[in-house]
Amino acid sequence: MKTKFTMILTLFMALIVQLTFAQEKTVSGIVSDENGLPLIGTTVLIVGSSSGTTTDFDGKYAIKAKTGDVLSYSYVGYSTQNITVGASNTIDTSLQPDNTLDEVVITALGLEKKKDEDLSSTTTVSTGQQPHYHNVFCTHNQRLALIVIFLEL
Repeated sequence: MKTKFTMILTLFMALIVQLTFAQEKTVSGIVSDENGLPLIGTTVLIVGSSSGTTTDFDGKYAIKAKTGDVLSYSYVGYSTQNITVGASNTIDTSLQPDNTLDEVVITALGLEKKKDEDLSSTTTVSTGQQPHYHNVFCTHNQRLALIVIFLEL
């Protein structure tokens, strides 16, 4: 009798574990623009969690989600779209352009220009020595130009 009870209890526990793990599945798909071209680097997030991913070069993504989770698709210059995960393991979506981008601010760091090439003011500070640059990406006599783009929505 004790062995039958142990066997039934083991089967019951295995069933519960199977049902618990079966709730989460891998959802995959392709994110494209209004013309059907893939959107590279689209952010795909599960709303209300910190889980997310980005699309690859072909606009493909894969993320582990549960049925009923809401996936949020966002890309710069396009409207954010939310889709609820259903029974299907594949969700393909197309994002529509959104023209709410008001201003783009570009800041250039480490670029050298002659004074007469632009209309901005420049100031030269002479220390008597060649400037010493510390950068993990550069060797001794190289300089790295960095352009930072800030988007204000």
